[in-house]
Amino acid sequence: MSYSLPFHGEFASADASALTEANSRFTLYEMGLTTALTLAAGDYVVVTDIIVDYTGATTRTITLYDGADNVVDAGEKINELTRIQNDHTESQYVTPFTCQKGTFPKVKTSGGGQVTVLIRGQIERAL
Repeated sequence: MSYSLPFHGEFASADASALTEANSRFTLYEMGLTTALTLAAGDYVVVTDIIVDYTGATTRTITLYDGADNVVDAGEKINELTRIQNDHTESQYVTPFTCQKGTFPKVKTSGGGQVTVLIRGQIERAL
């Protein structure tokens, strides 16, 4: 048995191209609260909405992904966007992306430049 916990996630970095796994993670918050959530090994993060703001000087690829490390492996891409300077993108999914069990969604860019990403969805948590 499980229940859904609505959340929003926040990520911001001036250069997300070579971050460690822990530093590339979204910080997840239960809706209406300001204390970061801790994922349990059996939790699934389900992403339904993405908002990306990029203010770098040159075009960059911004990849949202899940997994257990800071490498984007096959099957781990949530979304991949090529963004120009001062770009804003919003996406909603008809079919939500479900991350691997116990993994945080993360961000990686193809180079430096300020990127801010917000996500929304729910965490499927076992009772």
